[in-house]
Amino acid sequence: MIRVVIADDEPPARQQVREFLGVETDIAIVAECESGVDAANQIRLLQPDLLLMDIRMPGMSGIEVLRTVGTTRLPYTIFITAYAQYAVEAFAVEALDYLVKPLQQSRFHAAVSRARRFLERDASLSRRADLPTVEQYIAELEKNVTRLDRVAVKIGRSTHLLQQASIVFVEADGDYVSIHTQDGRQARARESIAAIEARLHCGYFARVHRSLIVNMRCVKELRSNKRGGYVLVMSDGSRLSCSAMYQGNIAAFLETWSAGAG
Repeated sequence: MIRVVIADDEPPARQQVREFLGVETDIAIVAECESGVDAANQIRLLQPDLLLMDIRMPGMSGIEVLRTVGTTRLPYTIFITAYAQYAVEAFAVEALDYLVKPLQQSRFHAAVSRARRFLERDASLSRRADLPTVEQYIAELEKNVTRLDRVAVKIGRSTHLLQQASIVFVEADGDYVSIHTQDGRQARARESIAAIEARLHCGYFARVHRSLIVNMRCVKELRSNKRGGYVLVMSDGSRLSCSAMYQGNIAAFLETWSAGAG
């Protein structure tokens, strides 16, 4: 049996993967994970054969999961995501696949079949030397992430390329978003907060309110409030409220960073 771990923070997405795998007679789902931190822990504990994982998850991206596990015997990984800009078109090797939501059943099963072929070969032979190492695998993926170190924002008739590291927080403002940067400037762009969230580095930015995204690297202090959420004190002096609905995103970041510090 092929032992599979599913990692996606959205329950409907995990359900669809379960349904697609349900027709595979040699698949055993050994764990489902809602965050990158949980996925890394389950990989270490269960050592699955195949990992079906979203790239954008609370606290730790799929790429960061691979780096954190830190083993040369990672499971074969199929990334599943709604964000096509992460596609690794140049990384055309049979050891991995990349599926964009909404999933197509035929495409999904082709990816699983590809992983199955390698697993069958591994059962009788050591993994071929010409397959990519984990380090090569991660490096190639990171090439695509580093292209996102700037985010294109249309302001008026111009398109501005903002360094993501310079962004402190993004706030919804009607049909616009206000982007606050470290130098105290504020850019106002006509787009939804969901649209800009999809282009921000998932390893550093977190949605902390339905109308607010923060750069977690710019958080200096977290203070609990009486409503079960947090007040975030930012590097520019701003004090932002994190609603109780989104406090799981904050907790996931804290858990990730605490684990990294240890």
